[in-house]
Amino acid sequence: MTETYVSPHSTCTTKCRTVVCFFAGVLTYRDNFEDAAYEIAQRYQNAKIVMIFPYGAAKSTSSCSLMRLLARQLPQASYDLVRGRSRRVINAAQIIREHTSAADQLILIGHSAGGVIAYRTGLCLEEKYGFQHIQVFAVGSPKFYLKDIPYNERFTYLIGQQPDRVTQIGSWQKPGSRVYRRRPGREVQLDFNPDHQGWRFHASYFLKSVWTDSNQVFHANSEDLISKIHELCPLPDECRDSPTGI
Repeated sequence: MTETYVSPHSTCTTKCRTVVCFFAGVLTYRDNFEDAAYEIAQRYQNAKIVMIFPYGAAKSTSSCSLMRLLARQLPQASYDLVRGRSRRVINAAQIIREHTSAADQLILIGHSAGGVIAYRTGLCLEEKYGFQHIQVFAVGSPKFYLKDIPYNERFTYLIGQQPDRVTQIGSWQKPGSRVYRRRPGREVQLDFNPDHQGWRFHASYFLKSVWTDSNQVFHANSEDLISKIHELCPLPDECRDSPTGI
C-alpha cells in the first residue's frame, strides 16, 4: 500500500513553485530521505518536498519482519520493472497531482525500485494529465527497457563509483527491438562514501554519511547528491538537457 507524507523540511506548503518528490524502493524506512530533504531545502525556495513509498515503509528492525516485508515487496517491484503503468504508478500520479496545483517545477527523485516508479509516474503525468518539463532522477536503480521518446532527455540516471548489485540488474535496450532502444538523457557517476560496502553502499546514497577523500576534502553523500541534482536542474525552465556521460 502506498504511503506518503510531506517532509517537515519543506520550505513551502501551499501554492509552491517547486515540488520535489522522493520515491522509495523496497525495505526503506520513513526517515530515509530526510537528510536529502534538508539539502533540497537549502537550494530550492518555495519548495514542497513529498515522500512517496510505493511499496510501503519499513517499520520494524527485526529480521523476521524485514524478511516478511521483503517477500511482499519484491514481487511488486519485479512487476513494476516490466510493466509500464501499475497501480502504484497510478497512485503516485494522483498523489502528486494533489500537491502541484500551483507548481511550475516538478522534480521526481527515486531510489532503487523507486527510480523505476519515478520514471513511469512522470511519463504518466505527462501523457495522461498534460504535465510538462518534468525532471526525473533515478539513483542506484535497476535498468529497464526505454522507448525511443523525447521524455528520456529529462531522465537522469545516477550511480556510485562502486559496483552496486541493483544497478547491474536489467538493460536499457532490448536486443533487436526498434522500440526499446534508448538510454537516459544523462548517466552520471558520483563518488559516495567508500567505507560503505555491498548493500550498505546501495542504501547510503541519500544519507548524510560524511567522509573525507584522498585530498582531505570533506564530503557527505546527501549533500553531494543533491548538489548534483541542483546543478543539473536549478530553477524552473533552467534544467540542463544536454546529456553527459559517466
